[in-house]
Amino acid sequence: MAITTAATVTSLDGFHATPAAQRADKLVRALFDAINADDPASTDRDLARSFLSYDVHGTRSRTGLERYHSDLRRAFSELRFEVHENVGVLVEGDLVALRTIITGIHTGDYAGVAPTGSPIQTSASHIFRVRDDQLVEHWQVVDTYRVLVAVGGIPKAANVFQQILGVEQSPGGLFQERLGTEFDRPGGQPVTREESRAAVRRLYDGVISTGRPEDVDTVAADYIQNSGWTPDGRAAFASALAISRGAMPDGRALQTHMVAENNRLASRSVWDGTITQSGRPADFTSQDFFRIDDGLIAEHWETVDWIRVYQSFGLLSDAIIDGSWNGFRKES
Repeated sequence: MAITTAATVTSLDGFHATPAAQRADKLVRALFDAINADDPASTDRDLARSFLSYDVHGTRSRTGLERYHSDLRRAFSELRFEVHENVGVLVEGDLVALRTIITGIHTGDYAGVAPTGSPIQTSASHIFRVRDDQLVEHWQVVDTYRVLVAVGGIPKAANVFQQILGVEQSPGGLFQERLGTEFDRPGGQPVTREESRAAVRRLYDGVISTGRPEDVDTVAADYIQNSGWTPDGRAAFASALAISRGAMPDGRALQTHMVAENNRLASRSVWDGTITQSGRPADFTSQDFFRIDDGLIAEHWETVDWIRVYQSFGLLSDAIIDGSWNGFRKES
């Protein structure tokens, strides 16, 4: 089920203003080329010996990350991480952000599920720190839910969540993702990274914090939501956020990293709060990518730890977390 994210223009084609940013873009692409080729020597070249990778499940060293990918290859043949070219690779200072689309075939044991031969497709979003032309730190968010549904390892909870949000249900218990608008060089009136940061801050300080639909003024009326959990359009997005915030009034999306370049911005967030009905804690991460147009958020891609979202809302058992994609930690 391999897909292509090929685009006529990518972030390598005149998007970056400095040679250092161009080198950082090439560096992260080289890393995923090495991972896809199962080439540890090249991986060692791109990752510093002191490299550390973080997610909600813990910390991996360079060796641990290589072991993590080896375990995934044993579970999934034809495993590939493709740069999501419609999003692009964003560079700000020593930070680099990108989204990858992951595909493979379930041909080995995964989370206790015997091989099914099923194709899988999901996303992982990444922020790296670069030093001396090597990668030294890594923050990752992986959508494990799509993998576990594809191999029949968990119930299809996405539709129940969409019922809660009052939006049209996706078929098959999976949000229907799109590649989105093709990447292009900034055209027309240039957008600075400061303007992109200001637009996204208004979003987080507005409807995401308050839960009031009227506080969604930073989102364009014809907003494009590529990740499928709500339909396109500002009204649907505002309504869904208001409902989810209403379920956890003390909830906060705390931004841990922002990487902005021209009209694009990546934001990694930790979501923290309490689901009122159940008293359960909300504790999950997401990484969002935004395209800014005329000072407004025009388009959105994301990777969310949906397993933990659905656990927070009581839609999946707590035991599911032990079988997630990130559960391949072992001694990493």
